[in-house]
Amino acid sequence: MLKIPLTAHHLRFHGWARTPITFHDYTVSALRGALTSYLRAAFCPRGQQMQNDLLHQTLCPVCRLLSLENDGSIDGDIRRPYALEPLPEQPTQIEAGQPFSFGLAIYGEDELLIQFLLVAAGGMGELGVGRVQPDGARGRLEIVQIDVVNPLTGAAECVMAPGERQVRADWQSLGHAQVLARAEALAADLAAGDNLLQVDFLTPTRVMQNQHKWSKPDFFPLAKLIVQRVLDLSSQFGGGRPMLAGEPVALKRDIYPYADAVRLVANETRWWDVHGYSSRVGRKQVLGGLVGRAVYQTADWRPLLPWLLWATSTHVGKNAVKGCGMVRLRAISASRGKMV
Repeated sequence: MLKIPLTAHHLRFHGWARTPITFHDYTVSALRGALTSYLRAAFCPRGQQMQNDLLHQTLCPVCRLLSLENDGSIDGDIRRPYALEPLPEQPTQIEAGQPFSFGLAIYGEDELLIQFLLVAAGGMGELGVGRVQPDGARGRLEIVQIDVVNPLTGAAECVMAPGERQVRADWQSLGHAQVLARAEALAADLAAGDNLLQVDFLTPTRVMQNQHKWSKPDFFPLAKLIVQRVLDLSSQFGGGRPMLAGEPVALKRDIYPYADAVRLVANETRWWDVHGYSSRVGRKQVLGGLVGRAVYQTADWRPLLPWLLWATSTHVGKNAVKGCGMVRLRAISASRGKMV
């Protein structure tokens, strides 16, 4: 049996604009900038001046969270244990008094890290969010409610209600047992139909294939990046490397043969270049990727489904921390597909 010792917490922050807030095309880029600014201001105000101090970078939890680099001692790519998540159809202009919501996924069980991110996400609106307004200040946001959401079912649990100031910590996190249960149910739905799996790319998903950006949602590079990201998150912030039948998961043995067998049978994606702004580098950034839907087919989805379902939590591809690479899965019938 596959064991992925990873835990995820999906939080939804609901609030209202105290002053007008203006975003670039992609709201989450500004939210990530506000989150990191609050973390540094509140918990590590000298972090920018200590970038060359290896001891500080190693010991400071905020610097490790935001800027830890791989010195060769960590297998795989360095991942950040969080990802911001945009909610559908958020406008780029929020007037004073209007509601605003966003999501934040946290990976692992590090209580100190969870507390840092909770405080920062709840308080960053006081420092200012979005583009500078005519009065020289950024927009102000006040958080009034926090929910925990299960990305597999959509079920929501309120952990801080309006009028409360303390977050209840006994929420239900997402774990591998829930993923396996959902994978079993989804596998049955797929087998009962035509084994057609639809993947909805909800936010720009950027995958590199042979050093070129993805122009068509071929399955193999998508599956490879999904598995690599889950492996790294589990190893760096979970309970260790995922295991299959008592052995560490090996991509060439346990993933590639099944990913090779998957066909792309329908493609209704388009490339969407959205722009954000990085205050760290002082310029706009292009956060492009595919959005839309693709339909895939294979004889047996069971070896791949747990990984694909984890991707609905972890995202996939570049700029995952900025909300890119959000995906959703569903079983469909042949009548809903359009052949490519």
